[in-house]
Amino acid sequence: MSDVVIRVRGEHERQVPAERGTALVVVEAQGPEAAPVRAEVERGTAALVADVRGLHDLDAGPVRRYVVDQARSWVEQPSSEGRPQRPVHHASVSVSVEFDDVARLGAWLSGVGRFTGAQVQGITWDLARDHRRGVERAARQDALRQAVERAQDYADALDLGTVAPRSVADTGMLGTRAVAMSARAVSAPGGWGAESADGGLGTLLAPDDITVRAEVEAEFVVRPGC
Repeated sequence: MSDVVIRVRGEHERQVPAERGTALVVVEAQGPEAAPVRAEVERGTAALVADVRGLHDLDAGPVRRYVVDQARSWVEQPSSEGRPQRPVHHASVSVSVEFDDVARLGAWLSGVGRFTGAQVQGITWDLARDHRRGVERAARQDALRQAVERAQDYADALDLGTVAPRSVADTGMLGTRAVAMSARAVSAPGGWGAESADGGLGTLLAPDDITVRAEVEAEFVVRPGC
């Protein structure tokens, strides 16, 4: 009797507490005159960036990286009962700040309100790079172990004997649908933690865990009677 080929897919998912958080802060203003609106946004942004720069240290943290986007400005032309009103000028600047310490991020967010026109738009979570690589490696290995177990389960059900690996590949490489290994983090609205007494975001954040998921495809061969 010829060899029997068993094709399986293995997957594994790990939940890991977030280690880094990136806050998106927008400094914005509006008013009847363009120049004062722009000046207000510039002052608020300058104060915010000066504070972030004081925390920025590539070696020690807590701010690992920050990005200041180009200023945006636009004009709104409101109307009332079909009659045009005075135009409203808007301006805004987005600042992205990455912290490698969740507690320090929470403390900093509690004080964002002191910068004129600054509001927190959202937070995304992640792992430190080296830790992420280790978690991904472990997830891939666990996914392959599951594939071996599944293949052996099929072989045992048919009394075929012990399976031997013939090929292993990332999902989709063996001709099936492509599903790449992924790592993602989602922060639900309002899930950043309790509010502090001054109305800001409290120093205790509750970030969602990072989900690291791996999938692998494998082919095994077993010779009946061996």
